[in-house]
Amino acid sequence: MTHRVLEHRARAVVALLLALLAALTLAACGSDDDKGSSGGGGGSGGDTADAQTLLNDGFAGLQKIRSGKGTLSVKLNAEGEEAAIEVAGPFDTGSNPPQSQIDATITLPGGREPIRAGFISTGDKAYVEFQGSAYELSSELLREGTGMDRLPLTSVPRIDAQDWVTDPKVEGDEQAAGVDTTHVSGGIDASALMDSIDGVLADVSREGLGAAAGGQVPSRIPADARAQIERALRDPRIDVWVSKDDSTVRRMELSSGIEPEAGRSGDFSLSYELTDVNEPQTIEAPANPKPFDELLAGLGGLMSASGLGGAGAATPTAPSADDLSKYQKCLTDANGDVRKGQECEALLTGR
Repeated sequence: MTHRVLEHRARAVVALLLALLAALTLAACGSDDDKGSSGGGGGSGGDTADAQTLLNDGFAGLQKIRSGKGTLSVKLNAEGEEAAIEVAGPFDTGSNPPQSQIDATITLPGGREPIRAGFISTGDKAYVEFQGSAYELSSELLREGTGMDRLPLTSVPRIDAQDWVTDPKVEGDEQAAGVDTTHVSGGIDASALMDSIDGVLADVSREGLGAAAGGQVPSRIPADARAQIERALRDPRIDVWVSKDDSTVRRMELSSGIEPEAGRSGDFSLSYELTDVNEPQTIEAPANPKPFDELLAGLGGLMSASGLGGAGAATPTAPSADDLSKYQKCLTDANGDVRKGQECEALLTGR
């Protein structure tokens, strides 16, 4: 595998991290327009009009958030085997320039070691973290590879849940995300949800976020994929907790059964939580970051170990924690030498 191919794939990883960053700060980076706000309501009783007002105010209120800590968690369970992604970290889009930090943990089925990655932007510099090590992105890569200098962090499009929530109901007052909230529940119109996501993807493309993510963000959900998703969802539900203090959504949970036409049935859940809203956040550069070339070499090794190195790759075999530790030490000893770093692959592949 050539250095050029590794660099191309590494940029795709950076693009994925940028997309996760956009998802994490989606609600807090919109425009200043308070769409649909009408004063809010609360308490229990389950009136649909009150519930709809809470949803309208709660999602419109997110546009006023400029800093905080966010946690996004996605879980998929298929007949006892679970895969999960959790993305968490602070953000401050009100600073000049905007700053963000995300930490991602990907848990794969079969008891394999979780994959840990992250992205840090201090405004003038950016870093990728992978399996416990930090790598500094060069200014050239930021400018030409990811378009980070063009990322409009203050114009991420909004997605209005009230457009696809059906029969909303006020469940009552509860504590959530550390604050007093009103809990609203409802069903989900899958087709309307797909329409809303298509609208967001179109806005992302129009505003330039697709280019900033290395061109990896589609402008809409492919028609065949959309049809499969809509057919597979069973009884999708949403729960939202709206702050009684500032009428912003502080927690959102989506869940659904899944019955695909082929494959195993299971269930899906997504949760999103905001804390420390509009409070000062500390985002610092990692200590002693390594050259980005070391990550390029590392990605090559991991792709080979997982069977992603190209045609004819072996059946994936997850490396052990001890193998990963030895591999990381080998990369450190390589001291940025790409050829030596690629030779470390043998510690993961056994070849």
